Amino acid sequence: MSTTAAIDEDALVHEGWETLVQRLGLQKATRFVVLLERGRGDSVEEISDYWGKSSLEEIHNEIVAWKAK
Repeated sequence: MSTTAAIDEDALVHEGWETLVQRLGLQKATRFVVLLERGRGDSVEEISDYWGKSSLEEIHNEIVAWKAK
């Protein structure tokens, strides 16, 4: 996969997520994505990989900052 294709895919995923959140709200958008991903992969591992060793407060602050955009 070329770098351009990866950027385009990242942009598409970002735009799709933004659209879901605007239309459904954060809670329903998250639930929707979880339902799509059910049965595939290890969600606990994926969440751990994404957030690393972030504290609950750091995760909360990141979500609040994202919602304020």
